[in-house]
Amino acid sequence: MVFSFPENQQLIVDGRGNHFSLKSNLIITHAHSDHFGTLPFANPTFATRETIDLFYSQMKSSVRRNFIPTAFHEELTFQPEIAGLQAEFLPSGHILGSASVFLKYHDKTILCSGDIGGRGLLTVKEPLEVKHTDILVVEATFGKPELTFQSREEIALAILKWSAEVIKDKQNVILSAGKIGSAQELIKLFNDFTKLRVITHGDVTPPSEIYRKYGVPLEFFDSKSEEGRELIRDGEVVIIQSRSKKIVPFYLKEHKNFKSAIVTGMASRFNFKDFDAAFPLSSHASYREILEYVDAVAPDIVFTLYGFEKQLAKAISRELGIPAQSLKGNSLEQNRLYAAQSKEKLTDLHTKTPRVSPAMDVSLPSSPATVRVKKDQTLDDFFKEKE
Repeated sequence: MVFSFPENQQLIVDGRGNHFSLKSNLIITHAHSDHFGTLPFANPTFATRETIDLFYSQMKSSVRRNFIPTAFHEELTFQPEIAGLQAEFLPSGHILGSASVFLKYHDKTILCSGDIGGRGLLTVKEPLEVKHTDILVVEATFGKPELTFQSREEIALAILKWSAEVIKDKQNVILSAGKIGSAQELIKLFNDFTKLRVITHGDVTPPSEIYRKYGVPLEFFDSKSEEGRELIRDGEVVIIQSRSKKIVPFYLKEHKNFKSAIVTGMASRFNFKDFDAAFPLSSHASYREILEYVDAVAPDIVFTLYGFEKQLAKAISRELGIPAQSLKGNSLEQNRLYAAQSKEKLTDLHTKTPRVSPAMDVSLPSSPATVRVKKDQTLDDFFKEKE
């Protein structure tokens, strides 16, 4: 999302693309690479300390980003200052250090959710925080009714039961999961509820060490360490590797038999034939949890992006009665957002103007502003200087 201000100033939240002003201030909400992959390195970049450390744990390059460590609820000090704009991080409950961004520009507020987590996560120190806002921009990773999972407790129990059966057959368990978030959830799960030894492989180890640095108690051995290799030779261990690894490391095949499973929320949508099992455990909020979050925030209007945007926008309007609009593939450049007299007017306006191409005027409780949504799903020119 790109917010443009007078004097060519920009605030970019988890931006994608490469058209950034030299005056841009950047925000990285969390350390998953799809949220920072194309951001420039030289610009001032705000993130929590946890996110910064997790960011560098993934980097092979020695190039340093111009990070400004910022705690939750601490006001962001932009460089240069953006007149009239206040911003702070709120915990988003997704992974270690993940943040939502709360912005206030004069008398208008907007909350950019970032990726949010759901209930039952074991390694999230700061739970998801809810704050009322005029405008909510919410991510729709699992924004589809079919993506309502069993509870995390039920899925975790299924993983433990399956693993116990594998170990009973004198085999190793190999779990492929997201290297930041899901992998640490699995380590914590086996640490807390079993006596099985956990081996981390490849790029799962560095972020797991960052989790320990920030007080999340995790017990594991790296697969390349002497202890780790010895444990693998002895057998009956749980090995956790990155989901990006499509094959089992060759040396594991040499030592013991094994069974492998993939752990991802997408297991609720796709069949993973290369694995013996698949479990829909995710650090993202499910469809129902997203709706609960939107309802608790109680915004006047919602914009959805990244994932199942259109399905989520329709669901928010239908189930919660809150005007909602998908940003994907839309061009709102010529549309104006005018001061609203009431939330009811927003609802009436939304229901009377259903369009596939969202050339619509929407009322908001503040001064005029312009929305431009580019093809890469950025949100530009949202705030104009108050007249």
